[in-house]
Amino acid sequence: MSGPWRAFSAQEEERKRTVPDTVLIKRLYNYVKPFRRNLAIAIIAIVLSSLTGLAAPYMHKVAIDQIIQTGELTNFLWWIPLFALVVLCNFLFQHVQIFQMRIVGENVVSLIRDEIMEKLQVISLRYFSESEMGRIISRPINDANNLRIFLRMGFTSILLDTSSILGAFVIMFMLDFELTLIALSFIPLAIVVVWLLGRYSRRVYRKTLSTLAGLTARMQEDASGIKIIQSFVQEDRARKRFEEAQEENVKANKRALLVSSAYQPVVIMMRIIGSLLILWYGAIFVGSGAITIGTLVAFIEYQFSYFMPLVDLVNVADQYNSAMAAVERLFDLIDAEIEVVEPPPEIAVELK
Repeated sequence: MSGPWRAFSAQEEERKRTVPDTVLIKRLYNYVKPFRRNLAIAIIAIVLSSLTGLAAPYMHKVAIDQIIQTGELTNFLWWIPLFALVVLCNFLFQHVQIFQMRIVGENVVSLIRDEIMEKLQVISLRYFSESEMGRIISRPINDANNLRIFLRMGFTSILLDTSSILGAFVIMFMLDFELTLIALSFIPLAIVVVWLLGRYSRRVYRKTLSTLAGLTARMQEDASGIKIIQSFVQEDRARKRFEEAQEENVKANKRALLVSSAYQPVVIMMRIIGSLLILWYGAIFVGSGAITIGTLVAFIEYQFSYFMPLVDLVNVADQYNSAMAAVERLFDLIDAEIEVVEPPPEIAVELK
């Protein structure tokens, strides 16, 4: 990323990423390293949160099969406190992971913004004259915010969803191998549908970000040059250009809203179909005595434990790509070439 800088223009907004993710992640880790203790605590809390979350469906199975079905209701005296403890621990671990990842995200973004501000103090004037100021400002604000959101939520979702999916699969296979295979048979179709919808939504969402950056740049340029606009009586022209930029942003947001409004119903429909599949064959297995009612209930709950995280991982992929693109643009600004270098203090001319 070092070398000649690129002007931040509308074409730059549409530029495809060229730096490998591994390079970006290694460099980003240098900013995370001072807070690796917080990161380690968050990862441990994420794993424990996943384990306690997966324990609840199995405890429901135990309650149905070994307490309700047998009529030994006195066993609820130990089951209820144990279940309450599991739920309490789950909430506690979630709080720890959220708090620790917020510490990491806020501090990492703060370090990057400080470095960007230092670079802007010494960068060449030609850099500003050939770039749109609004787009430069959007780097330490919008792009840094995208990175913060990913560190606070996206990274956590990747670890939590992965551990939840793997844990749910292991427990389901332990409960009943055949019913698990039936439940998993629907996953490829669901992933393809969600991925196709997510792919289109990503393209629409990128357009909204691009038009928003253009609108920000237009507002900044018109506001900073308002004296010149008024001096040359260009108010109508400035208003027209602003309305055009705003109209593009509104159209992009409408398309994004149309996609987002259809996304959740599709996901819910996919989950309902998966649940019906488990209920249909699960009822047959219960009737034949292959599994218990408690096992069927646990399967329905575990279906939610792996299906929604799978959908979430597909969505996080977009958040990850957005964060990596933001990181690349942030590093582009940090690595911008300084054409006029300050002289060493010993030969600098002191003005009195």
